[in-house]
Amino acid sequence: MLDTPSPRTTGLPFGARADDVADLAVAAFTREVFLTPKPGLPDCRTARLPANSVFSSLIDAGVGLHGAFHAAAGAGPDLDRLAAACRLAQERVPYVASLNGLDVAARLLCLLSAAYAQGATSPGQACRIALGLDELIEPSGHFHDSYRAMSGTDKQVAVSVVEDALTSIRAARARGVPEETAQLDALLALIAAVDDGRVVREKGPLALRMIQQDATAALAAGGAGSAEGARLLDTLDEEMTRYGICPASSGALLTALLFLDSVGEREEPVAH
Repeated sequence: MLDTPSPRTTGLPFGARADDVADLAVAAFTREVFLTPKPGLPDCRTARLPANSVFSSLIDAGVGLHGAFHAAAGAGPDLDRLAAACRLAQERVPYVASLNGLDVAARLLCLLSAAYAQGATSPGQACRIALGLDELIEPSGHFHDSYRAMSGTDKQVAVSVVEDALTSIRAARARGVPEETAQLDALLALIAAVDDGRVVREKGPLALRMIQQDATAALAAGGAGSAEGARLLDTLDEEMTRYGICPASSGALLTALLFLDSVGEREEPVAH
């Protein structure tokens, strides 16, 4: 049974929700792509490479996903329509983006868009609804990371990690931490906590342990906003580049986190 509240309780007007939620989902996808430096993941530095069309394709992918997110938000209780929207989102993600987990990110954004359209009033509630929908809608096609192999328990753990990181990023913002720094620290927290099956499959458990320990050390040193934390972040970035380690699951979860954060920011005050 899905944890679905009344649509009237949400801060977004029901008639405008599909457009509004789709806009926020595209913005979250794009913000994740632009965030720099992201260890092992494409970012603004990709645009400076000779084959900089790769970066352009990532930006274009975000815009091209609007229709799929809109369809997911407008699917209502029709699981077939939602499944079709998820398939469309995955198909719209270019190959190079899917190699970095953005196909999974697109699916997560579809499920979360549907969750908010069904009346979720908080990030935690949206995650629970999305997790229930994920169990009902079988993924189609091939995912390049270990999304299919994740158990229900693994996905629940991932949700808990995202909720903790969301609390941290909002607390950091309230303390006056620059936005980019707060987002990079959130990514470090995800890398430190997520048992990324993609990393294990491609590089082995020692590689996973290494990046988790190094991400934890960067946070313990003060995070991306401190001199030592920034140095350790650069070291982690260099290690991942040298060994070809891609924390695709953490990148996908960061996209979901940015979306959840932005929807919370858009909630309207209760009318008196």
